[in-house]
Amino acid sequence: MENELLNNTVNTEVLVIGGGAVGVAVARHFAREGAQVVLLERESTIGSGTSSRSSGVIHAGLYYPEGSHKERLCIEGKALLYRYCIDNGVPFEQTGKWIVASTGQESRLEAIHDQAVKNSVSVRRLSKHEIHRSEPELRCTAALESPSTGIIDAHYLIHSLVRDFELAGGLVHCRAEAVSVEILGDKSQTVLRDGTHVIAGLVINAAGLDALALVPESIAHSYKNYYLKGSYFSYGGKIPFKRLIYPLPSDDGLGIHLTLDLSGAARFGPDARPVVEREFSVNRDDLPMFVSAVSEYWPQCDTKKLKPDYAGIRPKLHDGGTVVEDFVFMDQSIGAQSPVISLLGIDSPGLTSSLAIARHVFDLFHQKASFTKT
Repeated sequence: MENELLNNTVNTEVLVIGGGAVGVAVARHFAREGAQVVLLERESTIGSGTSSRSSGVIHAGLYYPEGSHKERLCIEGKALLYRYCIDNGVPFEQTGKWIVASTGQESRLEAIHDQAVKNSVSVRRLSKHEIHRSEPELRCTAALESPSTGIIDAHYLIHSLVRDFELAGGLVHCRAEAVSVEILGDKSQTVLRDGTHVIAGLVINAAGLDALALVPESIAHSYKNYYLKGSYFSYGGKIPFKRLIYPLPSDDGLGIHLTLDLSGAARFGPDARPVVEREFSVNRDDLPMFVSAVSEYWPQCDTKKLKPDYAGIRPKLHDGGTVVEDFVFMDQSIGAQSPVISLLGIDSPGLTSSLAIARHVFDLFHQKASFTKT
């Protein structure tokens, strides 16, 4: 049950701001460790922000630099997520994916293979005979198989995590937008848009696109929001492929790839365009660019069956003009007793990493929090 804030002041041990996959996973973890936890979501329903506008892919952890947060948390999170799905009946399918290269790109594909090996992620080179036998309509000169990649019903996952959270005593408050967080001695005060004040011993800012706005400029330093909009086109016909198909990554993402949902429906995307405003329409004029990208690896695609579907915005960061490629866990409570941690730049693979991020945040800050595990 999603509860409304009824009082002008609310007191709790732990406050989590943001009801996407990561925020819900963090709130659930703390509640199951014995904390009194309140979860705030600015929208009218949980999981209706960035988490609802992703590809719904469980990523393997192929691409991320060894030792990065993304590498460790994606690989750990993938294992946790598959186990959670099995144990809790969350719909998923371990489809696997192929990363494909065309003429002149083989060395870049080999670099991905080498990075996967460094990350201890299973990956396999495919022979041309195997490619043609398994996916005869696929055009490429080389391909890698990632067998541990999968797809998940993200909506079902988030609501399963919310159920766990509430069973552990957590409270969800929707239509509750945080506008500021201030440290007051051994507590923090979070002010909501409606004037409500939430007093907490620990604040975790997992507000996605809004997370940086809650960080004081004196602490945020040179970080700036860098929003990347990604659009998807659905495909109205039958798809001949049995798995996800990815081209080589671009500078701004993983390229316009083929993903499947659990009903078998197919979509292509996302592209990557820097934007200032949050606007989620899909421009039909982008169709030629999608046709060109898809035709590189599927020349038999019936382009008349591509239709605008949906768009999302990735909450990336700039640091002094340079794109930040890793997750950022920022402690806002330098020199203060009451910890405030902001989760910044949580783009892909945030969904895959969500349960591991929850563990990571708990391990980093549980000794500072104003509760003891029971």
